[in-house]
Amino acid sequence: MLDLIKVEQFDNKVIMPKEDFEKIIADVESLMETVEILSDKDLIEQLKESEKNIKDGKVKKIKSKKDIEALFS
Repeated sequence: MLDLIKVEQFDNKVIMPKEDFEKIIADVESLMETVEILSDKDLIEQLKESEKNIKDGKVKKIKSKKDIEALFS
């Protein structure tokens, strides 16, 4: 997740390379998305149901046109 970043302090300010700052922002945004997803009870329930459907064999892999046609025959 977060890598080591080079930070300097100058005149009571923290200075870091722009690339490191952008990496921190991207990581924070990713964490916020994760929290948002995990906070959505309906979405978590849908994920659990999908996992159950996969485990129960209710999900079909489609690798070709023939696989699609088999679903409707």
